[in-house]
Amino acid sequence: MSAGLVVYRALGGIDAIDEHSRRLVGALRAAGVEARYVPEGLGGVRGTRAPWVLLQYNPFRFGRAGFAPRLLAQALALHAPLALMVHEAWIDIRDARSLLIGGWQRAQLRALLLRAGTVLANTQSLAAELGATHVPVSSNITPLPVSKAMARQRLGLGDGLVVGLFGRSNPSRALDHAETAVAALEPQTVLNLGADAPSLNAPGEVRTPGAQAPDELSLALRACDLLLLPLTDGVSTKRTTLMAALAHGVPVVGLDGQRTDAMLRSGPLTLTPAGDPQAFARAAVALAADRDRLRAQGEAGRRLYEREFDWPHVARRVAAALG
Repeated sequence: MSAGLVVYRALGGIDAIDEHSRRLVGALRAAGVEARYVPEGLGGVRGTRAPWVLLQYNPFRFGRAGFAPRLLAQALALHAPLALMVHEAWIDIRDARSLLIGGWQRAQLRALLLRAGTVLANTQSLAAELGATHVPVSSNITPLPVSKAMARQRLGLGDGLVVGLFGRSNPSRALDHAETAVAALEPQTVLNLGADAPSLNAPGEVRTPGAQAPDELSLALRACDLLLLPLTDGVSTKRTTLMAALAHGVPVVGLDGQRTDAMLRSGPLTLTPAGDPQAFARAAVALAADRDRLRAQGEAGRRLYEREFDWPHVARRVAAALG
């Protein structure tokens, strides 16, 4: 039997969707589904007779500002059944420029939706908007089998409060929330993780290691007492950083925004309204001060991940949707 194809346009460097694609193929194979990853985009599967082609869709990977007419032509010319996994749909419209770009992105995705037989989306809100099946992402970082004490020893950290930050230097990361919380927490060490993590104005030791291998990131997460995820659109099931924290049993303080899933609002996370740095800081301080609550939230988050978000669950949802 020919293998189904997971297709993306990987441009090199650190790319969460590229890694997601590779891990998804591995999880599908482990579940008994024949699958292969094609990182060259739909141009790399021209003429295929595969039982299905799953396009990992982020418009910005297929054209400047998400303008990708070639992708539409390739989708229309595809002989195999097309499925979409929508990771990014379109930008919000705020001004004339975003109206032009966002309008095109909406038209482009709507055209792809007409071509696709199966549509998946990585948040509950986006799935409802597109009439798609909700399939969360999973963690791209496999937890190392080490204790917090061992991780801290390897990293040369003491017994004081260690706070993690995880995310890229982009508008979705509310740096003011992070800096306000760190100033209130006064941790021994801040681990400012991510390939292009922004510089942080914070007291005490701040480590910004830059790009790291998955095992190095896992060791850092193991060392953390809590992780700050102040994302302006809210923590959601599209965020591999959130999934990595849950998989490692690290308590999360995040924002409740427009993309926050209902299943996370009722889950073991500490969430505050987006746009209120002081509320975010107060919640982080209250959580850090209660060691029993910290431990309970971390363990509950790990159980939630293992029950809902681990790769075997994601693979089963994808396989069921593909039929």
